[in-house]
Amino acid sequence: MKYMLALGMVALLLLPCTNAMSIDYEPKHPKKGSVVTVYATLDVNESGDVRLEYCIGDEFCSMPTPMKYENGKWVGNFTMPDAKEVEAKVLVNGDAVMSVNITAASEKTAGFEFSLLSIALIVFLVWRRRN
Repeated sequence: MKYMLALGMVALLLLPCTNAMSIDYEPKHPKKGSVVTVYATLDVNESGDVRLEYCIGDEFCSMPTPMKYENGKWVGNFTMPDAKEVEAKVLVNGDAVMSVNITAASEKTAGFEFSLLSIALIVFLVWRRRN
């Protein structure tokens, strides 16, 4: 029991020393061509070299662009490419410290429904003509 209490006290003492890092973005489901803004909370001061890059699978990664420090967060943006999913990475001094997968908005097409409606209309017209 003494050891559990001692371990708990050590954990409470070290709790303020932990780095609070988070990453967020908006819009949540961007469309192709829309601007995606990425917000990162890091334990890096304003003079740090913080950059944003996005990757489409293993095929393509953008050139890292500098992020700006605004209101306690690092802010960067990019234009959503024609891809279903993009991985946005926050780099500090060239090393990736955080990443988030951004899923594009689904573009619903009326392909299947339109085809089904067209076939039903043709069948109806052929049936009506025979009767």
